[in-house]
Amino acid sequence: MIQKLWTAAFAALLLLTAATTCEAADHTVKPQFLRIITGPKGGQWHKMGEVMAKVLTEDVLAATSRVGGGVTNINAVNNKQADMALTLASFLGAARSGEAEYQTIQAQNVAVLANLFPQALYILIRRNVAEANGITSLGTLLRQKIPLRFASLKPGTASEFVLYLLLKYGYDTDFIKLRDQGWDVSFHNLTQIVENFMTEKLDCFAYVAAGPYGALSPIMEKHANMLALPVEQSVLDLMEQKFGTTTHVITPARYAFVSAPVRTLGDYTSLIVSADFPEDTVYSITKTLWSNKDKIASTVKDFGTLSPKTASPKGLPVHPGALKFWQSLADEK
Repeated sequence: MIQKLWTAAFAALLLLTAATTCEAADHTVKPQFLRIITGPKGGQWHKMGEVMAKVLTEDVLAATSRVGGGVTNINAVNNKQADMALTLASFLGAARSGEAEYQTIQAQNVAVLANLFPQALYILIRRNVAEANGITSLGTLLRQKIPLRFASLKPGTASEFVLYLLLKYGYDTDFIKLRDQGWDVSFHNLTQIVENFMTEKLDCFAYVAAGPYGALSPIMEKHANMLALPVEQSVLDLMEQKFGTTTHVITPARYAFVSAPVRTLGDYTSLIVSADFPEDTVYSITKTLWSNKDKIASTVKDFGTLSPKTASPKGLPVHPGALKFWQSLADEK
């Protein structure tokens, strides 16, 4: 009887070992196609994903591109519902921060292929409101207990996510507390926000935009008498340490209403990949995207800022195949 039990146990162990070995082997097998998920249809990420799928199909593997969303894209790659995706670096930073509210972002099997281009948080306020209340930074703004009319993009957007992150972990406040201070906090699409700001129905608004191209409506930039508020450097340092964000500088050369450099919260649009993808495959993908940089940038101009110097983020896992390629470019210089 004991002999039979040992035989059965040994057989079960062999099956388990075989299953584990097969699973590990799958991690090194070259995939037959690539599934890329991007952003809402017609948006910047969606357009970029379509071009990337085309160049990868021509030079690496057959690739498809479909719509998606920043946080859900991470979960999709992690759970093998997609192979590559576009997201924000701060989403990954939040997932790895250990904060309980971000434990639903699953990133155990996710690695960065590249930080593609920077994003920045713009905090814009009417000049007369800022001057009348001594508002010179985001910190001084948040201390105001006045009926300030403030807006950001709708919940679920990158703008709302990044702003919430900054308010809660950088300044120990949130939208509810600001309303308790007397603020009128609302959420709209960007077009509605710009219209409200231009018609003086808003005093201040904040949103995330890609840089260095086209962050503001030309009409608003020309006619609105406004200021861009900086974020305190101590807060920027804290956010970088906790979530992997960066410091972005809005320069006077970009906007007429900026008279001196304005330091604000920076982020990146990142391309992520399954962490267990073969190294040589990811190397080829990275090399192909870099070789087609100008072609992709002709559709999404911001892609033209892709650089080996910023492609590998600090504090986030970078796929070995991608890291090998970015380092090879550095070695050539």
